[in-house]
Amino acid sequence: PTSSLEKALQLQEQTRQARHLLELTDEFGFHGAVDLQPLADQALHQMTLEAPSILAIRNTLILSRNARRSFLDKAEQAPDLADIAYNLSDGHGLIDLINKTINDRGEVLDSASPTLEQIRSELKITHARLMDRMNRFLSDPNSSRMLQEALITQRGGRYVLPLKAEYKGQIKSIIHDQSSSGATLFIEPIAVLELNNKFRQLELDERDEIMRVLHLLSAEIAQHAETLRHTSQSMAELDLI
Repeated sequence: PTSSLEKALQLQEQTRQARHLLELTDEFGFHGAVDLQPLADQALHQMTLEAPSILAIRNTLILSRNARRSFLDKAEQAPDLADIAYNLSDGHGLIDLINKTINDRGEVLDSASPTLEQIRSELKITHARLMDRMNRFLSDPNSSRMLQEALITQRGGRYVLPLKAEYKGQIKSIIHDQSSSGATLFIEPIAVLELNNKFRQLELDERDEIMRVLHLLSAEIAQHAETLRHTSQSMAELDLI
């Protein structure tokens, strides 16, 4: 409601144009969009956005780009709405940049940086070597008989074997945990200690590199903070109409 006749007529005209567009097609809508303003503000304050948040920005920008194109294509039928749609972002290269960095599951891609690609390559090789060494304990009759079951598990981020408590000390190892009953000890054989160390360090390197990539991407998003704010405001205005 408004006490201004001019404003009331403008709002009614916007509604008329919106009804007309919806009679022509159902392609106008912002289902799935998120409010970009708080995310833009976080990036502007040098916060590192998490991958799912960055993915939400990408998805919203795709909606914005598509809506902008649709409204401008129908500018003759709905000039007032097209005027508002001019403030919608066309992606400004962010969509492509995010696509090159994060997949649809919100995971940072190997190709996001040469360093990350190298770390993950080393991770795969180290993991394969580690599993091969651990599996030797499972297949060797001398050691397998001491295990509660033929199982490789993890404790504290390190790969371990479930040793029967009565065989404590029979395999040179480090004890990381024991079962609640005390019947099972979770041991890390000395023979895999170095590989476990390398694998754990590579995991930490991977985490740090992912954070670095996301920080750089967040900084790029911050460069478009004002545009993202205007986009959300315009999307909300058009959605209301």
